[in-house]
Amino acid sequence: MTLTAKGKPTTEEMIMNTAIDLIEQKGYNGVSTKEIAQEAGYSEMTLFRHFGTKCGLLERAVEHKGYLVDMKTTLFEQVTYDLRKDLKKVSELYHDYNNRNAQMVLIAFQERHQHPFIGETISQNPKQLKLYLIEYLNKMQDMGKVDADICAETQAMNFLWMNLGYFLSHHLGGKVVAESSLDCFIDESVDAFVKILTYCKN
Repeated sequence: MTLTAKGKPTTEEMIMNTAIDLIEQKGYNGVSTKEIAQEAGYSEMTLFRHFGTKCGLLERAVEHKGYLVDMKTTLFEQVTYDLRKDLKKVSELYHDYNNRNAQMVLIAFQERHQHPFIGETISQNPKQLKLYLIEYLNKMQDMGKVDADICAETQAMNFLWMNLGYFLSHHLGGKVVAESSLDCFIDESVDAFVKILTYCKN
């Protein structure tokens, strides 16, 4: 977050935060620059002076508010080659990333046709994570710790889709759909996945 010398959000930060809140609630076409500016406590002219257009504001917000992490480096530094421990770490990191970017992820789904660049931007970390998982599963196959007959890419995608499903169910349906806590979901889903990946091996 960009802060002033006194530790308060800058004018741009205030406007971007407000824009993301309103766009998530009402959709891009459902909110005007005037409404964003007024809700943020500024004039519409101030918004235009800083961002030019509403689309320019959205692009800047996506660029500056997206939380990124070097997932591959983070995971490789902590890899144990214990399948359960490593997959649990992947799940925890994936959910941490998605929860920090929850508004952006939801807006990306909402605006996927009109503003595909949002999804392209926030998908960079999940793409990196998928590549890490494929490489990791291939290594585990070479070490004889995972069934040699599985397709590493397919199982990497299945693992990420499973976690994405929980995230979306929780944020879109709440506890009505995602009744289990995140910790419980991670523990039980990882246990199930370990059994799948080692079934033929055992």
